[in-house]
Amino acid sequence: MVTPTEPASPTATSTRTEPSPAQPQSSPAAPCLTYQPNVDICDYGTEVLLVTDMPGAKADGMNVSFEDGVLSLFAKVPPRTLPGRQLGHEYGIGDYRRSFRLGEGFDASQISAEYRRGVLTIHVPRLAAVRPRKIEVRPA
Repeated sequence: MVTPTEPASPTATSTRTEPSPAQPQSSPAAPCLTYQPNVDICDYGTEVLLVTDMPGAKADGMNVSFEDGVLSLFAKVPPRTLPGRQLGHEYGIGDYRRSFRLGEGFDASQISAEYRRGVLTIHVPRLAAVRPRKIEVRPA
């Protein structure tokens, strides 16, 4: 079983107050927003797939780790700077963080991840001993 360590939040967890229109929109020292992305979890029998959108992230800024039964995802997203005076600010830029507790029966040494076009896909294979298998029934 794969269970989130905390439910996905429909809004971001923020450690920063939004700047007023008179303040600059970003500064290097300002803490950034952190989002808990929604994750689709699909069971394929031999493996479980976790799929999540992480727009703006880059593969070299991601960390997928497994420790003490917990699969953790983190993606660093660089701040976006736009030329000119910004008149509106509706789209929050921030890092992504999410974690899941894996049940028994997964092969942690074979977990793999790929990031393509803003989508992170994590393959969590089952141990061979617990994989479902089809048993052939022969006529007697």
